[in-house]
This record gives sequence, C-alpha cells and structure tokens, in this order.
Amino acid sequence: MLPAPSTSAATVPQLPGPPHFVETLDVSTFQRGNLHTHTSRSDGDRPPEDSYRWYRDHGYAFVAVTDHNQLTPPESYRELERPGFVILHGEEVTMAVQGHPVHMNALCTKKVIGDVPDHALEKFPSIAAALRWGVAQVQAQGAVAMVNHPNFIWALKAEDIPNAHGAQLLEIWSGHPYVHSDGDEHHPSEEVIWDDVLTRGENFAGVAVDDTHYIGPHRDPAARPGRGWVEVFAKDASESAICDALSKGRLYASSGVRLRRIAVTAEALSVWPAQPGAQVVFIGTGGKVLARARPGAGEPAAYRVRGDEHYVRARVELPNGKRAFTQAYRVSTEAKP
Repeated sequence: MLPAPSTSAATVPQLPGPPHFVETLDVSTFQRGNLHTHTSRSDGDRPPEDSYRWYRDHGYAFVAVTDHNQLTPPESYRELERPGFVILHGEEVTMAVQGHPVHMNALCTKKVIGDVPDHALEKFPSIAAALRWGVAQVQAQGAVAMVNHPNFIWALKAEDIPNAHGAQLLEIWSGHPYVHSDGDEHHPSEEVIWDDVLTRGENFAGVAVDDTHYIGPHRDPAARPGRGWVEVFAKDASESAICDALSKGRLYASSGVRLRRIAVTAEALSVWPAQPGAQVVFIGTGGKVLARARPGAGEPAAYRVRGDEHYVRARVELPNGKRAFTQAYRVSTEAKP
C-alpha cells in the first residue's frame, strides 16, 4: 500500500496569489530639487554662490553642484542655506571611452572621485568598465550614483546601462539642449531607454535635471536653470532626508508638471495632477501603454493592476508638452508572506 502524499509546507506548491504592487506608498509632501548643476569651477558661467542663490530664490528645497571631476564643498557656502533650502555634495564623474562620454553624478558624497592623475578616466577599455568603476567609487562612500544623459553624443545604449547595476538613478529628461532627451529618427528617447532597462529587470529611478551651465546672458539654445527637476518624498528639506530618499529612488521627475499626490496600494496606482487639463498615461513593461485618463480638477487618475504588467508607471502630460514621470512600481503574483 502506497503512503499517503505528504501535506507539509515543503512539498505543497504555492499557488499564485492575486496580482499586487510589491511596494505601497501614499505621498503628498515633496521637496523639489536639481541634481545636475555646473558652475565656473568647471564649464558653467557663474560661481557656485550664484547657482545656489538662483535655486534658493526660485523655490527649490535643494540643489547639488556637480562640476566635472571636482567636489565643490558645500561647507564653504552654508551661509547661503535657509530653512527649507539645503546644499548637497555632488560631482560629475567625467569618463570617456574611445571618445564616447560616460558621465555619472556622485551625490551625497564626502570626497572627490574624479580627481585622478594622467588622464586615467579617459583610458577605460569599455563603457561597461567605466560604468562599473564609477558605481564602485560612489558605493565605497555609501553615496548615490546617477547615470547621466545616455543620449549625449549618443554615448549609451540600453544594453550598456545594466553595467551600472547598483546606481540608484538614471537621467531620463534633461534641460540641456544638446542632450537629445527625446531622441531623433535614428535614436530612441531616454524614456524609451529607461523602459528597455526596466524590462531587463533593473530598477533605476528616472530623474529629470537642468544640467545648468548658464545663468547669465548667453546665446540660445543654452542649458539654463528651471527646466527639469525631481520632487523627492521627504517630510523636510534636510540633507539626511533628501539623500535617503534619493538612495531609495523615492521621487518623481518633471519637466514642468507638478503632482499633488501619488498613492500605490496593493491593487492600484493613483496620481493627482496639480495642473488642469493633464492627461495621465499608464505604462507597463516594454513601454506598453496600458491606459489613458483625463482626471477632473482635484481628482486622481487610477490604474488597477491586472497581473501581466510586470511594472506600472505613470507619465503625466500637459498640452504644452511638459511632463512628469512617476517611478516604475513592480507587480507580483507571488503569495504575500
């Protein structure tokens, strides 16, 4: 006589549960900031104090000066801070591979990374090697790594970016006129590149930046402030709260659209645009458009999860072309513990 089948937990297969978002949140307090700013210490037109004052006086909660391969010490400019406005440590680690720029912002650091001798940052054997080196240097400081402008001189393809695994952030929109955020007839937009990378299983948070170079008079087009920013999920504008939010990708990105609230429950992603007339586009794996909605004034647009999306994010669009981008929130059908 055969023994009865075992019913122990080790042998009973786990049945799929209802589809649900892995992460839940409900955020309506944001801190606005710019993560990519140049001054006359590298290739900008104004000294750091002018950049800090511009962002402070235009309602930003924080800014990072990210001059090339040098750390502008915020400690030298603390007198410019005010309640509700802080200065972050930052540096654009500027590498090159056979003439292709490979740039990475190091945020919330304490020591300079790119100040190395003998043009060493121009001698990497591959883009993969440069990205891995940059991420490792930022991680060694417990800081935040951001992969910059993939479409600047068409330097980075989607298949390159997973080599920066461990970096938290990826530029998907830039106010710099020569970054080509929207791509062209031969190259995908940086948003499309982001979807490709997300579909490969990576979890970079998408950010928008100014990449400011000019505050004073200059012929247009010029990389000026106030075009692209992030809104981090933080209760206060403190360096510790902002750096923590950046390290966890808790933010949304914008080229001119403000959001009142973002909520993710187990079943739905909901977004409240601040400006009237916005269209909300919900996007899933591979950049597939899942749904579109035009919420009324003060009302949210919501997407209820089905289970086949792998991730869902929202792009909020205004008729003038301005956009905001939530992060991609992963979907699972695994039974919850």
